[in-house]
Amino acid sequence: MKRIFTFLLIIAVCFAGYTGYMYHKTGMLPFQKKSSQSQVSTLPQTVDVITVSRQPITPEVSFVAKIESKDKVGLRARVTGFLQEVLFNEGDIVQKGQPLFKIEKVNFEAQVRQATANLAKAEAAAANANAQYDRVQSLFKTKDISASKLDEAKADRDAALATVDQMKASLDLAQKDLEYTTIVSPMDGKIGEKAFSVGELIGPNSGVLAEIVSINPIDAVFSVSENQLLTLQEQFGHGNDTVVHFITANDKEYPLAGKINFVDVALDETMNTLKIKAVFPNPDNRLISGQYGRVLLKGKKPVPKIVIPMKAVQRDLTAAYVYVVDGDNKIVKQEITTGLELPNFNVIVESGLTGGERVVVAGFQKIAPGLIVIPNPVK
Repeated sequence: MKRIFTFLLIIAVCFAGYTGYMYHKTGMLPFQKKSSQSQVSTLPQTVDVITVSRQPITPEVSFVAKIESKDKVGLRARVTGFLQEVLFNEGDIVQKGQPLFKIEKVNFEAQVRQATANLAKAEAAAANANAQYDRVQSLFKTKDISASKLDEAKADRDAALATVDQMKASLDLAQKDLEYTTIVSPMDGKIGEKAFSVGELIGPNSGVLAEIVSINPIDAVFSVSENQLLTLQEQFGHGNDTVVHFITANDKEYPLAGKINFVDVALDETMNTLKIKAVFPNPDNRLISGQYGRVLLKGKKPVPKIVIPMKAVQRDLTAAYVYVVDGDNKIVKQEITTGLELPNFNVIVESGLTGGERVVVAGFQKIAPGLIVIPNPVK
């Protein structure tokens, strides 16, 4: 009896060891059946797909931009004198030719009177010299006077006439200096702060008295990279079919549309970017020089384009690609070239897809090229 018990005990220990070994190797007891889980894992996986097609798309793209005045002028005094009047309020809208500063005129008016008198004196002397020359010339014809006297009279006349020209030039300069005592606006625009007050001595070396900037029209300046430039050329051509809008910092669209009026001739070598300007009408001065916002470029006409969700686009070190389900429900890796990014997280596909392909948009962790899947169409 004792021997039988010992034999059974040995059998039990051996069975327990075998059971543990099988469980360690397979994860199941030897008497368990394999579950259907391993069978299920070999079944085709379901993936979400969309069928791509060409859609009418109005291309648009935006860039950070800065508002800049087309022209900016620093007013300076051309003559030296005491500032007598300031004829504007800082921040005024001024017109071309509008008087802005006045310098005391007393000395300049006196210089004009003196130059006028000098001219009159020179003209009188010239008239006398001309009369003398005429008399000497008559005497020379009758041989009552020598040729040297005639030459002398002619020289006196010519010198007197030259003095008249000199005095006329001095009068012109004096009148111009008197005119410069009133400093006027050289253009329409908005004037800034004045740098001097009434009573101060100002002159050509005093620096800028005030600054005027043009406000209507006004430019929005932005830069694009080389890659962005190529995309813009593909989407918008040379700008003739492009509408330009300005979006302010509070995300509001400026109501008046603009147009591209300047494209720089070369890329900036430091930043590898190209400067572009768009001009906008600004009759109400709503756009201010130095203001930041976004320039939004929109095409005038819709064009047919392949559009897919951005989440469908995969990337590796060499290219962008998508997974396509072919006619046999196999996964195919398809390289693509993407274009402009669109609202709602969509992107234009420039090449690689022609329309009709079933593109995977979800379930990427389950698939690889060559696997058979069950496509689940989604919108």
